[in-house]
Amino acid sequence: MQVQVKIEQIIQETRDAFTLVLERHPQIEKYQSGQFLNFFLDINREEVVRQYSFSTSSYLNEKPSITIKRVPGGLASNYLGDQLNPGDSIEVSTPNGRFITSTKNGRQILMVAGGSGITPLFSILKTILASEPNSIISLFYANRNADSIIFRNQLDSLERQHESRLKVTHFLSANNNKTLDNAIYRRLNPKDFQKYMDTYWKQNPEAFICGPDSMMKMSQDSLINLGVPAERIKTEAFVGSGFGENIIDHEEAFTEVIIENFNGAPVTFSANRNQSVLKSAFNAGFRLKHSCQESMCGACKVRLLSGKLNMKTNYALPDDELDQGYVLLCSGFPESDKLELSY
Repeated sequence: MQVQVKIEQIIQETRDAFTLVLERHPQIEKYQSGQFLNFFLDINREEVVRQYSFSTSSYLNEKPSITIKRVPGGLASNYLGDQLNPGDSIEVSTPNGRFITSTKNGRQILMVAGGSGITPLFSILKTILASEPNSIISLFYANRNADSIIFRNQLDSLERQHESRLKVTHFLSANNNKTLDNAIYRRLNPKDFQKYMDTYWKQNPEAFICGPDSMMKMSQDSLINLGVPAERIKTEAFVGSGFGENIIDHEEAFTEVIIENFNGAPVTFSANRNQSVLKSAFNAGFRLKHSCQESMCGACKVRLLSGKLNMKTNYALPDDELDQGYVLLCSGFPESDKLELSY
């Protein structure tokens, strides 16, 4: 479902990051901490879809707000930063995403953020502090320098307010003549996770990680190597695979695709093996169900009945749906002569 939502306020968080405070629209105000909205933008007469996370907590009755960091050359983030004003309306989806948590008082939690990856973690952090009085959170937050720390003042305030339950450590790769008491001036590395686990391993910690792929992989690998079960580590990717093209071209070949139950009837088209099934469907004139186009929302999922499909990325489907044969068309590339799929 897509809805028009009014922007009530725009807050400049850092030079590159800003927050859109949205109206309390009934279709979005019941979001869960850690979820995101798909933004449907018309830029130069083309539909551009991007995902941006809530930075607020519905548990605290905060107005739903989305925090966005400009990407150099980024089509959507710069459009939103340059063109939108309070009072404007934007088209968004209902809340999506599985990077969420349930209330379990008494937890030991490690959060790891890089850059704008703090956005969903900030939402989750505030909810846990308010709803779980016996849970303890450690936050490792990596940035370029002190000026690039999103929510810096808010995090400082929360740390003072919950001094026995929240510890924030900033990892800054450069010192811009601003020395922070709770900062380490180097990159986050596996030794930092070793030190954390030496202190908290008996508490069976769980982790939430969001940021650049390389940082997430290093963090996840470090924790698993130190004995944290993979199921106790949640990750959220901020950059998907891009829409529809193989990074390495294969020799040109095509697959016959049959999709059952598309608007009550089957459809058949030819899919290029160097494109996702979803992109090939678009090129054939079929507007299949979709939303984010970056493997994150699950709107394009179908069940694979026969044939071979290589799903390059998956941030949406849980293990039980994978076991049932569900795949994502936006990141699924055909690898057999024929594919049979079904909604």
